[in-house]
Amino acid sequence: MASVLNRFGRRDLLLMLTLLVFAVTSLAFTFLVLPKIKTYLAVTRTETALAMVVDDGDILGTRIKTVGSDIDSLQRRLHGDMASLPMKEIESHVVGKLQQISWQNDIQLVGIEPSSGDTIETFHEILFRVSLAGDYLDMYEWLQQVGADLGFVLVKQYEMKPMDNRTQNPRLSVQLTMATYRALN
Repeated sequence: MASVLNRFGRRDLLLMLTLLVFAVTSLAFTFLVLPKIKTYLAVTRTETALAMVVDDGDILGTRIKTVGSDIDSLQRRLHGDMASLPMKEIESHVVGKLQQISWQNDIQLVGIEPSSGDTIETFHEILFRVSLAGDYLDMYEWLQQVGADLGFVLVKQYEMKPMDNRTQNPRLSVQLTMATYRALN
């Protein structure tokens, strides 16, 4: 070994020794330290993600309540007070509401004839043939309040005639067919 070392100069030996130290250090870093750094970074990312999930969990609970409230609001818009009623009680509920709305808007409710309509895909149609008498603006307010109180009600047919010969603000006779829809169970 001494003869081999004597062949090289001091400078060459120093260069080889430096390269050897560098190679050993590089291998040690690559196989011992680098996997530990990768594991540490993965654990840090996981911890950050879990912390965000915990933070979002509070937000998620609030978001679930908000979405539930939105669903209830949409249910109310679609079915009004009828959303929670059994199918057998819908007709009497609608008749009572129409009478109440008529009293509030100075409209004479002449008659209501409930009937069963068609089945449209997954919905059952309930029809109401309604006869009214009153002033035009009162009729308009009546229709607005029906939409607000009963939810989604479709006016399928509408006929309006004057009841008297007055040219200014005549009393009107209105015949309309309203439809409401319930999901089939």
